[in-house]
Amino acid sequence: MGEKSSTVQDQEQQVRKVKRTLEGWRVALLSLKSVILWEQQWHPCAIVGSMTIMYLLIWLLDLNTLASIAIVGLILNFVDFMVPVICNQLYGSSSWTGQHEKTFEEICRNIVISYNKLVIYIHSFYSLRDTSPFMYYTISISTLCTVAWISSSINNIFLLYLLSTVVLLWPGIQHSGILNSFFSVVNMAPKIPFLKSE
Repeated sequence: MGEKSSTVQDQEQQVRKVKRTLEGWRVALLSLKSVILWEQQWHPCAIVGSMTIMYLLIWLLDLNTLASIAIVGLILNFVDFMVPVICNQLYGSSSWTGQHEKTFEEICRNIVISYNKLVIYIHSFYSLRDTSPFMYYTISISTLCTVAWISSSINNIFLLYLLSTVVLLWPGIQHSGILNSFFSVVNMAPKIPFLKSE
């Protein structure tokens, strides 16, 4: 019982820390949430279009890896500096309501929950090394060989484009229930007779 309450307290402390860190981004995060969760029909197209333009520019510039990392870092720093300044100029503190604060806290809580889930998955995978070494090495070696084969066969910029687009579309896919609809259609499909066991 005490362990559960300390976990809740730790999570609340993490939420407060994330809220302090993202304080300047709070107005922008509300808009980003609506785009990521596809609250308008055109939001998935905007996500795919912006990712396509960004990766098309990277492909056209044809920079080496180090220069690409440096430019991405410069752009991220510029955006991190400008977004809070622009948000504070456009939206004063008077336009921030209690509903906005509640939504902002929900976003921070979701970030903390997703981060904690990821950490738990990573720890559980690495705990396989002690509990089931055969399974650990089978999964890790087969995954690494598959990734090496795919990355040697397909252009890496295209792979990053696909990965980042899927990562950005995934919350909207989950929120809109597309995956559940797909699985329900697959489950309702007629079974092929020769695959049935007798």
